[in-house]
Amino acid sequence: MATNGIETRRLTWIEQGTDGSFYWGLCIPKGDFHSSYHASGKMLFSKHHKPHVWERIAEFKGMRQLSSISMVKDFSKIHYSPFGCKKLDGVVYVDYRTLKSNQISIEIVLIEKGHTESLQTLLKIFPNPMIFIFTCTNPWVVVLVH
Repeated sequence: MATNGIETRRLTWIEQGTDGSFYWGLCIPKGDFHSSYHASGKMLFSKHHKPHVWERIAEFKGMRQLSSISMVKDFSKIHYSPFGCKKLDGVVYVDYRTLKSNQISIEIVLIEKGHTESLQTLLKIFPNPMIFIFTCTNPWVVVLVH
């Protein structure tokens, strides 16, 4: 979720299906940015790229970056979606007023359950991010905002 101090809107979404597949996307009008990493290992990135095959989610080890999203910090470009149609298991709040640059970058990463040491690699690439770890999924979902 993103806020400008007056309104709160959904910026991105991610969910894990009952079979272990992950789905995620960006809430921007006409942006059609959504992707999926299926339990079978098939990874689809919107409709603009050919599918890739990764390891099956049940065999997931280590860390894998699902997505890197950067955009100009323009609150008007975000869909108005107060808290969405679905029950939310976790929420990341980003206050646009606290961001120092004119852009926002979000990394969506999977890490092996219980192995937070793999985040050290990301911290070398993205110094001082806001880090959110969702442990209700397997593998865990990490969201970095910088």
